[in-house]
Amino acid sequence: MTSHVARLYALAASVLGLFLAWVGITAAPWHAEKPAPAATQSPTAAALAEYQQRLRRDARLVHRILQQRDRQQQQAASAPPVVRVVSAPPVATTKTS
Repeated sequence: MTSHVARLYALAASVLGLFLAWVGITAAPWHAEKPAPAATQSPTAAALAEYQQRLRRDARLVHRILQQRDRQQQQAASAPPVVRVVSAPPVATTKTS
């Protein structure tokens, strides 16, 4: 193989073959299994599904609370601050000798 063009074609074909084999192995069509029906689901899987639903519900609640806080902060930022002057007696007095 003295031709550089033939070497480049061989290299390109081998790289293409490598990627095609990689895609074929990654797809793993021989391991395709149908998911088990819900009736035959194990107790641990059912507990996990319940836990995931609770997490999703809690995440929606947290998202709602954060949106409400953001709205309140935006409303507070748009209102001018209220200035109050308070004259209170000192809490503690110190005397120097």
